[in-house]
Amino acid sequence: MLKRTMVVGLLLIAALAFAQEESGFSLAGDLLTIATFGNADEKEQSIGSGTLPGVYDMQRNGYYTSAALYFSYRPVEFIEGYAKLLSTYRSGSLYMPLQLEYYGQSDFALGVDAVYGKVSAFRALGLELPVNLTLKAGKYKTEASYFNKVSRFETESVLYMLKTANTYNYEAEIIWNSEVNGSPIKVSGAFTTNYKFDEATPRLYDLDGSVSDHGTEVLSEYAAQIYSSLKLHEMALGPGKLQGEGLFASNGGGIYSGVSAGAGFRYTLPIPDSIEIPVGLGFAFYEKNIDALSGSAQANTPSATWNTTDMRNTIAFGLGAGFRYNALPFAVDANLGFSYYSIEHIYRDPLSIISASLDAQCVFDKRYIVGGGIILGSLSSAVWQTTDGVVEKAVSGGAYKHEFAPAENIGYEIYAGIRLFNNSRFIIGFNQNKGIAMNRTLEAKDEGQIKYKQLGTEKADEKYEISGLFIKFAMYW
Repeated sequence: MLKRTMVVGLLLIAALAFAQEESGFSLAGDLLTIATFGNADEKEQSIGSGTLPGVYDMQRNGYYTSAALYFSYRPVEFIEGYAKLLSTYRSGSLYMPLQLEYYGQSDFALGVDAVYGKVSAFRALGLELPVNLTLKAGKYKTEASYFNKVSRFETESVLYMLKTANTYNYEAEIIWNSEVNGSPIKVSGAFTTNYKFDEATPRLYDLDGSVSDHGTEVLSEYAAQIYSSLKLHEMALGPGKLQGEGLFASNGGGIYSGVSAGAGFRYTLPIPDSIEIPVGLGFAFYEKNIDALSGSAQANTPSATWNTTDMRNTIAFGLGAGFRYNALPFAVDANLGFSYYSIEHIYRDPLSIISASLDAQCVFDKRYIVGGGIILGSLSSAVWQTTDGVVEKAVSGGAYKHEFAPAENIGYEIYAGIRLFNNSRFIIGFNQNKGIAMNRTLEAKDEGQIKYKQLGTEKADEKYEISGLFIKFAMYW
């Protein structure tokens, strides 16, 4: 740990020494830390020994810290180098289908999260054209711009898994800047692929009728990872502004996931007297092997892999609407979020889930913050169970049945805080998120909180929650 700290310190000192405006070098960073003081029942909410990290066994409290440094260097106008160093501490998290994403346990391991070089090819050749071609290579991930995100819960965010893995990729992007009726317009199209080209991800046994072999790797056979996008970054439309994107991925997310496609749009309507009304709309289709509702693809635990790789044909729809008012001394941000998921599975009955959320935040004098919200993970009871006549994998414990009842999939959060200067925040809050609602938080963070068994349930019911009083500190520079 001391050696890592010294390395980071030396890098920071060197960066500051050369961070002069004329050098084209810039440095930024952020620090986020959250401590949660759990309030689970001492006897009835412990999940038990022998479980994965991040669950309530010997402790109830959670802790999360993440620190990042961002380096950018432009020796000339048309060349950019970028690197991100990331160090994270978290207790980890188990994976439950449609409920919890898997997070590995981390203990401040310092790593290079991203590093790439990008060149504006036409500018490098001295060509003055209305379009620009950029070429990018390195370790990074490419994902949606999430124009359709409006609410702070991000309930309507259905494009989560339309992305590449954070690995070694190549990208070409065409960018067109112009004007329409005197208003600026920017459009871009990009194509990204893994450096291994057609060997980016291992193929999996893929017979829908096969339960025993399905989801395991096919030896010495691989598939390509391809990602492409077409984006309208901003265009005047009537009194407001429109943003949108269309996305396509083949084996996105770093898993053999087949074809995925989606689109997201946002229309922002300004109203006199410092009011804005944003509306976001999103659609997504995931062919296979993606648990889109929990935001997880293949996890590195056997049970998680079996559950995930048996999913089929998820169709998702999201809608969000907001209200923004900003006139000193008040700023108000209120949002509604809605999502619908239709999920098919090889050996379980199809499942339809409807979720909704409401959140609001008020800032007084640009400094004092009060907010909260409620999220309904499932508006109606839905049962996900083994289809009649299908024998499930012996290792999974036989037939599966899980009910997503509204009361067992609800969450709420309240918080208050203060902005310190303009680059940091201190927040105190309380949250309780159950079941599917664990996927969405406001100021809390699901991957930093300990998971409990829901009060009054058995371990075999597989019903979990996160809750507690949390203290959050965030700083940016």
